[in-house]
Amino acid sequence: MKRKKKRNKNSLLTFTILSNDANRNATRFRIPRFLLYVLFALPIIPVLALIYYVNVNLNQQAEIDELSGDLTLEVAKSEQLQETVAILENKTGETTERLAELTELEQQMRTYIDELPTMIEPSGGLHIAIEDTETADGLSLLSSEELVDRYKETLAAVDKVSEEVRYTPTAWPTVPNTFTSDFGVRDDPFYQSSAFHSGVDIRGSVGTPVYATADGTVTLARYNGELGNCIRIKHSGTYTTVYGHLNSIDVEVGDVVQKGDIIGTVGSTGRSTGPHLHYEVVKNGEPVDPKPYFNY
Repeated sequence: MKRKKKRNKNSLLTFTILSNDANRNATRFRIPRFLLYVLFALPIIPVLALIYYVNVNLNQQAEIDELSGDLTLEVAKSEQLQETVAILENKTGETTERLAELTELEQQMRTYIDELPTMIEPSGGLHIAIEDTETADGLSLLSSEELVDRYKETLAAVDKVSEEVRYTPTAWPTVPNTFTSDFGVRDDPFYQSSAFHSGVDIRGSVGTPVYATADGTVTLARYNGELGNCIRIKHSGTYTTVYGHLNSIDVEVGDVVQKGDIIGTVGSTGRSTGPHLHYEVVKNGEPVDPKPYFNY
């Protein structure tokens, strides 16, 4: 026979309900003890859950605030770094522009120096004055911008001189550069008497090129009496040059020529004893000795 399992009376709670009616029996019912605990615990669970949720949210909010602060700091660092990079790029751009400007100015100076007459011994560079008060221990206290500005001023002065040199007859009119007769009083080769020679005669073979000695405009290009085939070039309000006894004339009146352009060839036309170039420099309407103007 199986034994009947005894129920633990301590696990049940007995409730008795009495009626006001004496004829009615009392009502009794039992409920498990753990169910009562559950009923008491149910209102506490939401409170505990709420406390947990609030605590979790507070921790998360603290973490979010901390991360937000870190992010703000990093953004500020990034912006500062971008500003630094922009400044460095700007400085680099300025330096590159200055170097390019100096290179261009140097190239211009080399061009001007090549065109200037070499009247003095070779030397180098521009004289850009720096006062004694502007130096210390031999080092200039001037900024690169101030030096470049002074360089520009000097270059402007040289540019003005170069513009004048363009219209000053400083180049050789032909090669070789051998004089057969000088400027001034000489013995006339035809009459064997003293006469004034208004230019210089330069030996050359027939057909040797003749060059314009400065920039200017052709005002005469034809046969001209004793000078034979002749070219006259007006260079400015100051200078005019004349090229005589030419074999050929390669320009026309009104042509604009530059220093070094071929304008004709050496010949022996007109009043001439042999192939040569008669060359004159006229300054302010008066013939002058061309020799000091030549770029030796």
